[in-house]
Amino acid sequence: MRFYGRTAELGLMEHLYAAAPSFLVVTGRRRVGKTELIREFCRDKQALYFYVDANKSIKSLIEEFGQLMTKTLDLPGYIRTDTPEAFLEFLFSYERPLVVVFDEFQRFQKVHPSFISQMQRFWDLKGRESNLFLIVSGSSVGMIRKIFLDGDAPLFRRADNILTLRPFEPRDCLAILKDLGVEEPAAQLDLYLLFGGTIYYYTFLEKYGCTDLSSALDRLVLNDLAPLRREMSEVMIEEFGREHATYYEILAAIAEGKMAQKEIADFTGRAPTSLPPYLRDLVDLLGILEYRVPVTEDRHRSKMGRYVFSDNFFRFYARYIYRNMSLYEGGRYDLLKGRILSEWKGFSGRAFEEMVRALLVRETTAQYERAGAWWNRRGDEIDLLALGQQGDLAVEIKNRDLTFSEARGILSALEKKITLVKGLSGPVRTGIAGRTVQGKEKLRAEGFSVWDLADLGICPVRG
Repeated sequence: MRFYGRTAELGLMEHLYAAAPSFLVVTGRRRVGKTELIREFCRDKQALYFYVDANKSIKSLIEEFGQLMTKTLDLPGYIRTDTPEAFLEFLFSYERPLVVVFDEFQRFQKVHPSFISQMQRFWDLKGRESNLFLIVSGSSVGMIRKIFLDGDAPLFRRADNILTLRPFEPRDCLAILKDLGVEEPAAQLDLYLLFGGTIYYYTFLEKYGCTDLSSALDRLVLNDLAPLRREMSEVMIEEFGREHATYYEILAAIAEGKMAQKEIADFTGRAPTSLPPYLRDLVDLLGILEYRVPVTEDRHRSKMGRYVFSDNFFRFYARYIYRNMSLYEGGRYDLLKGRILSEWKGFSGRAFEEMVRALLVRETTAQYERAGAWWNRRGDEIDLLALGQQGDLAVEIKNRDLTFSEARGILSALEKKITLVKGLSGPVRTGIAGRTVQGKEKLRAEGFSVWDLADLGICPVRG
């Protein structure tokens, strides 16, 4: 699959390369496209790419890095770089422009923590006189923060820029899917709701000729040789070893709708006080969960926090593969597929809501200061509440085609829910979003805000 997008990111990298010596940190959750971005940038440049394998010793890594460096730069055999100090000394003394990449850099904290402080020393002493464009990347957002952003971090303020790579936008993903041969708008939307903006999975859609949800399930997940057969389990085992089963259970609980810490604890049979370290890992280390509070509350003081998936495919895997492992390992793919397809509209509704909420936040960002979901303890929820000095906006999001009367009924119920929100002082405009909304112009004329997929830049999709 060809490289898509990331124009602004590549522009920043080219600027730093031209202004070398430079130091760039690239971070973002797994599978978001960090490595592909770096490789695209390095395509026509003298570059060394080093992958930090947490299962190797520092001696093995330096030996591997030295061999790669000797081959790539065509070095004479007498040059020795068999210690971290000698390796770094050579890099910082190299006389020509050179891009040096350390992928999964944060793993040095496990393999050989002193390598990070050694790099700090070399950068401080020789970095500004070198010819290096140093790029370090990592999928552990929390660990990268500890290395580069915390006040006592070893490389605090050394980086010229920290580039956080985000998943692709829905419109971009749908355009990519069309480019890959998925012509039907409904199929494009289903595949986006399955994989989200994680571009890594789209390479498999192209390679295995998947053009709709059914073929993607059959070829990528539900067969003995499926490439994504063990996607979640491999990630959990690699990161957490023998404790991976606990992380599985937490993800399965959240996939079942248990989003508050106590609900997760009850579902998994664990004490609520034992969960924070695991939840922090899933939020900060892997980035597959996100912690949220109602938009009207302070993130650090609220006791209404929820954990939600920020990765569509992991949510799917936790719900349908992990929770049905006996069927899956027994090869009963027909039963499992039938269950998925029969529940798909309801299951994908949360991913649809997340997609539309993100699009609406971008649509209204100039008018409102804060926007997000709202909920209270008794179960009342508003899908999007945007707060601004001139007034507020409340929107309900529905993953279906809405008749005029349905839309009016939803808007009427929304107006009652608004009275439950504390602290609203200005006027509140109400709105609705759906796949299609019958009579939307009439509703707008009555003062409501109304969006369907076409209004949000997505081809109309009948539910």
